[in-house]
Amino acid sequence: MRFRVLGPLRVRCDAGWRPVPARQQRVVLAVLLADAGATVSTERLVEAVWADRPPRRAVNTVQAYVMRLRKLLDDRGRRIIATRDPGYELALGRDDLDAAVFERLVGSGRQAMDAGCADAGAARLAQALALWRGPAFCDVPAVASLTGRMTHLEQMRLAAEEDHLAALLALGQHAAAVDRLYRLVEDDPLRERRWALLMRALTGCHRRGEALEVFQRVRRVLQTELGIEPGPQLCELQRTILATHRPRPATMSRAPLRLHPECELPSVLLPDAEAAGRSGAPGRC
Repeated sequence: MRFRVLGPLRVRCDAGWRPVPARQQRVVLAVLLADAGATVSTERLVEAVWADRPPRRAVNTVQAYVMRLRKLLDDRGRRIIATRDPGYELALGRDDLDAAVFERLVGSGRQAMDAGCADAGAARLAQALALWRGPAFCDVPAVASLTGRMTHLEQMRLAAEEDHLAALLALGQHAAAVDRLYRLVEDDPLRERRWALLMRALTGCHRRGEALEVFQRVRRVLQTELGIEPGPQLCELQRTILATHRPRPATMSRAPLRLHPECELPSVLLPDAEAAGRSGAPGRC
């Protein structure tokens, strides 16, 4: 790879990976990378660097930034950053940008999952997620023209995390997924799929009671934050777990009672299984 954007912006030189020191040059390179393979106008680069307050010689300054970037990239022949009227085009090879490699691995992993190859899918999704070193473009100043690309990459990362955990569940690795899923639902409690995966993982670990408690928890979150009930996937999963869940009888830790001989020996008191199951169940979704 020649460029990394899944985290701080980095370029690969003879000495290895290094940052782009100047703030304005990072902005110019980031915008060119976000639209790699397409011409980015000089006017758009000016707007990205200075917003609505460009200096008098802004176009000349952008040209100087591009020249310095070419020097950093040892792009003497202008094959990487080419001049294209009315601006510049950044040319990338298939594996030159970590974001492009990430998207390709995610797509390949999902295809493997759809084909029933959970092991291959899990491996490719793990490779994709390993490319992330922090939020995308995290050391680039906030630029409106980068917002869409950053949002797209972040949504892909969130979905890829869930896909990878779904692959682990398909492989029967429920215990390995539980702790990660608990962290994920804490990070973003409004993503219902994460809760559903957590309920599946707990059920696979024979922790059905805990899975039902998780349903109650997500139900409260959705009602409080959005004023809605859980969606069909969560409700169906809850019904399935309820159909197979049998609460454990309560145990008596105290010593047995000594009854008067004339008293009739009482039957052993067990909690009402149906009522116990019903007391933990939520209202209708």
